[in-house]
Amino acid sequence: MLLRRVREELRAEGPDEAGYSDFIVLNAINFAISDLSEVFPVQDTVELITEADTNKYELGFETVYDIVKVVYDGTILRGMQLPNYLNLTVKDVGPVNHWVLWGTAFILVGKVEADKPINLWVTRAPNKLEGKDDIPELPSYADEAIIAYALSVCYRESRNFDRADYYYRIYVIQKSNILRRGVPQRQKEFQPQMNDSYWKPVRHNRSTVRTDTNPGGTV
Repeated sequence: MLLRRVREELRAEGPDEAGYSDFIVLNAINFAISDLSEVFPVQDTVELITEADTNKYELGFETVYDIVKVVYDGTILRGMQLPNYLNLTVKDVGPVNHWVLWGTAFILVGKVEADKPINLWVTRAPNKLEGKDDIPELPSYADEAIIAYALSVCYRESRNFDRADYYYRIYVIQKSNILRRGVPQRQKEFQPQMNDSYWKPVRHNRSTVRTDTNPGGTV
């Protein structure tokens, strides 16, 4: 869908402006999606079935930001820091109580039995587009920024640097607007509020401490 819109914009510039391969356009679209991906992490779930004595599983995503929750055979597992995992002398004995994320590899710590269900709740980067009819996993209001970036790449490819710079400036403006819109706004009741009651400033009395407790000299 986005690829078609990019081609329509290119044709609007002139009859010879649509001679770009799908590879170039899709690659530009995917780069823009990657650039905006941290603003729009995707919430997803994964279901796996274990294999006997197999501790490492690929989740099938290019970038995993975080694993929120893991349930292994009905038991919630705790995450383990990667350095602590690497320091383990033996990693595949005992009950499965922990998991580790190493890149995109999901690793169970302990003795893994066959046919045990694993349910994961993750946040990940949006998937790249592979076909011309693919729809991005970003909000629709990000489309204009993605299209502007793709147009910039196409014009730079044909060495039309003026048009390339023009559309890149549009992309930068659109990205700035998306960043402001994409950051969650905190609810008003959780925002700090000014208090109308304050302590009065502390005033120190300037007094002299006498060391002579009998200044008159009388008994």
